[in-house]
Amino acid sequence: MTDVTTAADRAAAYWNAPGIVTEFRSLDVQPYLTDLLDRTAVDGPALDVGCGGGRNTLALLERGFDVLAVDLHAGMVEATRARTAAYPSGRVSVRQGPAHEIPVQDGTFALAVCYGVLHNAVDRAQWAATVTELARVLRPGGLMALNTFTCETLDPMLRAGTEDGQYLLPDNVPMVLLPVDEVLAAFTAAGLAARGEVHTYVRDLDVGPRAVLRCVLRREGD
Repeated sequence: MTDVTTAADRAAAYWNAPGIVTEFRSLDVQPYLTDLLDRTAVDGPALDVGCGGGRNTLALLERGFDVLAVDLHAGMVEATRARTAAYPSGRVSVRQGPAHEIPVQDGTFALAVCYGVLHNAVDRAQWAATVTELARVLRPGGLMALNTFTCETLDPMLRAGTEDGQYLLPDNVPMVLLPVDEVLAAFTAAGLAARGEVHTYVRDLDVGPRAVLRCVLRREGD
């Protein structure tokens, strides 16, 4: 059985390590997000959930969005604050907290960016709560840029967890990896439908191969 508290401590130790924080703070925005921002009107605030070192927060600010950036880990929150310090407080707020509990009213955001976050849920219940929360905070017609790992290709270093879809990293930190169809179906059930092409591919990272799902989802409504 997974010790969630211990796993959370181990995950925090990794993500708050100075070298990891410095690495993520130095990353540049991915061209696929730049392309989306170039095609998206600025008609409301944006959310950067799991903001990491702040590269996507900065890209959103540069495009003209007011931004709420959220990350679970204090080191990443401070890195994002430092990277966006040139912007006034009225345009950017960086807060520490989980992706499944975003402190805003329903229908707040015109755009949400959720890159490299969803699969870090500790179990399927938290994964599902995050999907529901992302749908809740998007306004009708709002867009969500999603990038998450799936189970289409599994690193042989991963071990099965205590429930279907949960896997354990070598240090026993859990993650949730589901089939692409199941991920998209969960968002559809929450009111977000894929818009345009759905991209799936495998990335060979220093921690092992990771199957990736990348797409843009639209909140149903006017």
